[in-house]
Amino acid sequence: MPSYFQPSAELLQACGFVRYSAPPGQARYSRPSDCGQETIVLYADDEMTLLEVVDGQLLYSFQGRVASESEWRVLLRQVNWAAETPPAP
Repeated sequence: MPSYFQPSAELLQACGFVRYSAPPGQARYSRPSDCGQETIVLYADDEMTLLEVVDGQLLYSFQGRVASESEWRVLLRQVNWAAETPPAP
């Protein structure tokens, strides 16, 4: 059975995402962007969705699975989202 990666709550929080309420079987995290809001939805079957709202318009960025944290970070860069954790103060 293939193994897929989903970012942990700690990793998402370190990247600036905040957890919001979601239906059963989902975890939803969002953070502000320079021109809107970035949202990651994690599903119980290891799929994820990346959504971005820019100027009031919902942009669909990605829905699927990734194999590793490295692949997840590359995906974030491909959709022009910050992929690195901010430095500690």
